Amino acid sequence: MSLNEDLVQASNDSFWEIGKYSRTVKRIDNGKALCDSLRQLIQQRSEIETSYAKSLTNWSKKWNEFLDRGNEYGTIQAGWRGMLQEADSLSELHSLVSDNLMNKDYVSIKAWQKENYHKSMMHFKETKELEEGFKKAQKPWEKKYTKLMAAKKDYHAACRSEKSTANQENNARGDSAVSPDQLKKIQEKLRKCQQEVETTKEKYEACLNDLNSYNAKYIEDMNEVFQKCQDFEKTRIEFFKKTMFEIHQHLDLSVDPRFSQVYSSLHSTIGQIDSDKDLRWWSTNHGADMAMNWPTFEEYSPELQNISKKKDSGIGGGSDGITITSIRHKPDGLDAPQSSPYNSKRQVSTTESQRSSSGSNIQQQSSTLRSYTNYTYFRVWMSRHKEPERKEEPVSMEESNPFADDIDEPPSPSPEDSPRQMNGKEGVPVRALYDYVVTEEDELPLKAGDVFVKLSEEDELGWCKGYKDGREGLYPANYVEPV
Repeated sequence: MSLNEDLVQASNDSFWEIGKYSRTVKRIDNGKALCDSLRQLIQQRSEIETSYAKSLTNWSKKWNEFLDRGNEYGTIQAGWRGMLQEADSLSELHSLVSDNLMNKDYVSIKAWQKENYHKSMMHFKETKELEEGFKKAQKPWEKKYTKLMAAKKDYHAACRSEKSTANQENNARGDSAVSPDQLKKIQEKLRKCQQEVETTKEKYEACLNDLNSYNAKYIEDMNEVFQKCQDFEKTRIEFFKKTMFEIHQHLDLSVDPRFSQVYSSLHSTIGQIDSDKDLRWWSTNHGADMAMNWPTFEEYSPELQNISKKKDSGIGGGSDGITITSIRHKPDGLDAPQSSPYNSKRQVSTTESQRSSSGSNIQQQSSTLRSYTNYTYFRVWMSRHKEPERKEEPVSMEESNPFADDIDEPPSPSPEDSPRQMNGKEGVPVRALYDYVVTEEDELPLKAGDVFVKLSEEDELGWCKGYKDGREGLYPANYVEPV
């Protein structure tokens, strides 16, 4: 490095020039600001980790609910849940990363910052001490440099004046209009300018020598203070390096055995998916391997079977008609009707407009029904479609039914089968023997001791229709007893 060249170049921006050490001093203030920035970086990364962990948890919760109510099953469902478990485990690890960044790295930087930067009135104590050290080291050299610049200025001014006077003297010699006295005065002025040039030159050279002789001391003193700045900055850089290694350790999940365990568990779970096992489970629970109550031969029973437990049967729909579910055979010698509509379930509906005001119409309808149904259903049908009571002569059943001699007379109904009014419903009162919890919407819940109305007889599946607590529904026939 040539100090002489640096000193005379006014445009030079060297550290050795007056006041140019300020950038080095400002670096200390910048180090404090960089500590704040690094803490902010760690805080934002911690927030990202927390947000990511929360997103993983919410994502896992959403898809677990999907599986809870979805159609997936068996070991393949376990594969789905294995991926969601990976997300939950990864969420825990990223939450731990966030905690380590804030509770360890962030706190460490803040503590080091407080230990190494001490705030004073206007600046940090470290900044002020180093700035004063530079000023003290540069002050003597600055005086010599200022003196040199002044001597340089005087010398250059004397040179300009001497050159101007020499040109004037040379012109005066060639001009005949200039008198000898005027020429003498010009020549005298030129000698004085030449003497001034010699004097300022000597002074300028002396100042330059003086400054150059002090440069070694100046460099030594400035380097001493500068080295303190370097040492302080080295401490900061080494601390940042150490901190960044710690951040790396907290961010690098690959070295955490729990991280590798997450994916080894996921790999194992996926490997346990067995299509054959899932298909066997489905066949057993929903397919061809399910048990089945196959129909078997059942001997004919003349007992009344009139209501089946079918949701789509329309029973209890409030229609005015009745459903005929059985045919009573005539004795030998009387042919049964061949028409198919009378051999299957048939619904006979009547309205007020179809009713006749005369008893003869009722007798005619009664005769037709008794030709194809048993006497019990005829009695039920008549009870639902009878006219209001009027004082008329009773109609003889024998006169209205031409087949009376050929049809067996049905037995008289027992007292417990006789319909009675209860809660506004006509039926047989019964009492629950056991509790029954409903499994379908069209069933009645029972509590032991409940008394309610039986509206229909037991069907082939063992169910009866009843009325309880303001609603109609089905219940197991063997859960009640007559009252």
